[in-house]
Amino acid sequence: MNARRVMVIAKKEFKDVLRDRRTLIFMVLLPLLVMPVMFLGIAKFAQEQQSKKQSRTLRVAVDSNVEPMITALADQWMAENSPRLMITSAKIGLSFPAAGGDRKGLGTMIEQVRDMMDGGADAASLADLDPDLVESGVRLAREIDPADKALFDDASTISTFRTKTEFILIEDLEPSETRLPAGVEVPDDLPESWDGEQLARAIQDKTIHAAIHLPSNVFDMLEDQRASVPFSVFYDESVSLSEEASDRLAAFARIVGNGLLEMRLADNGLAPQFAEPIVFEGADMATPSRRVQAFLGGLLPYMIIMFSFFGAFYPSLDLTAGEKERFTMETLLLAPVSRMELAAGKFVVVFVAAVVAAVLATTSLGLTFTQGILPQGVAAGFDIQFEPEAVMLTAVLLIPVSALFAAVLLGVALLARSFKEAQSYTAPLQFIVILPAMAAMLPDLEAELHLAWIPFLNVSMLMRELLKGNYLWDFFGITMLSMGLLTLLTIWGASLIFRRETVILRT
Repeated sequence: MNARRVMVIAKKEFKDVLRDRRTLIFMVLLPLLVMPVMFLGIAKFAQEQQSKKQSRTLRVAVDSNVEPMITALADQWMAENSPRLMITSAKIGLSFPAAGGDRKGLGTMIEQVRDMMDGGADAASLADLDPDLVESGVRLAREIDPADKALFDDASTISTFRTKTEFILIEDLEPSETRLPAGVEVPDDLPESWDGEQLARAIQDKTIHAAIHLPSNVFDMLEDQRASVPFSVFYDESVSLSEEASDRLAAFARIVGNGLLEMRLADNGLAPQFAEPIVFEGADMATPSRRVQAFLGGLLPYMIIMFSFFGAFYPSLDLTAGEKERFTMETLLLAPVSRMELAAGKFVVVFVAAVVAAVLATTSLGLTFTQGILPQGVAAGFDIQFEPEAVMLTAVLLIPVSALFAAVLLGVALLARSFKEAQSYTAPLQFIVILPAMAAMLPDLEAELHLAWIPFLNVSMLMRELLKGNYLWDFFGITMLSMGLLTLLTIWGASLIFRRETVILRT
């Protein structure tokens, strides 16, 4: 086989490929643009949805005595913690309103302080403040004690629960004939005064999002230091806003309960440690950025493998079935080159297209996380540092993967007599690739040596471990050996197909 002839054929095929719009889209434009757009879109959408969810006013069904009791408990917590909240606010130059004031204004004030503590960037609640005040407040907020920051988080939770909850009396609910869907069961231990099925239908109708029940003698129970007050909530975890209503009540109960516990301990002259005879202290070595890196270590291999596949997809179809449709295959066969050289030239083009697509996709993804493209609230957790050695070894793995895709797609597409027929032949290959490529996203799947012999599964798992900084050299060696042997076998099979004139000439 003459290498110079192979490169001449490859040069000719490159020109043909670059004239095809579909190939350029899948090889260059899609990998280069889809990654930042996809992650930016997902991040912004998730951020907006979370913000909308937290700002939604949720409707909660209650007995007539519940709302006054919850309001009293919230006011009591705010009154007890207002001195600390005022002092903390004053430290960053803001005036905290007195307890019992306007709830909406109090909630806005709390959010302003929290936004300053978080950095103040892109915070809508700070828009009406003097920029100089915000800048100095953000600087001073960095010196605030973590306990005071946690207190403002609790104050925000209390304020949200008070201002974003609409209480509806159970007796005012309209009867509903909605059929309860399969899987919905009404618990047997609901309060006797409740019609469980009626409340369940109301939650399914989204007339309400949850129902809350408190004992009528809440304050008597709170005075009895041996009693625990049950905060009962009836909700549907499969409904997002219903789950949010339950989470808000659980957070409210936890914060108020902690405050009451501190009071009980103080009244009895006991230290806070009295209520915590055993304290679990976990020392996690993984920083938030490390956890994000572990997540991306599972996602990136899948993305790289799939973009390599799609980078090879259209060039392979265009250089085989496409040439048959254009009747240029016969012209190419008249050239003084062997069938092996012809196959090798087309293989080089498809192989390069697969590598280029994967590299562009990975590069654009890296720029997305490092160049401030993501929203600041999302980008804060992406201090990602992949080791250069890991990146290089991951790039090396692209070679057998792209070569295997090029050989398989060329061989299969060549069997087709038209571009459309080739698409139908090669489409099932996507599912064969997707399942093992997704293996890296399974957190409990360990990189055991026998898995290194399974195509694509081995590459996906090895990329995951490399991007996390784990260098499994024996696994790497077996993976390269198995993928190399399979690639050579596939290339040999594709070359046999190129020797068959009945296939080449659509007969």
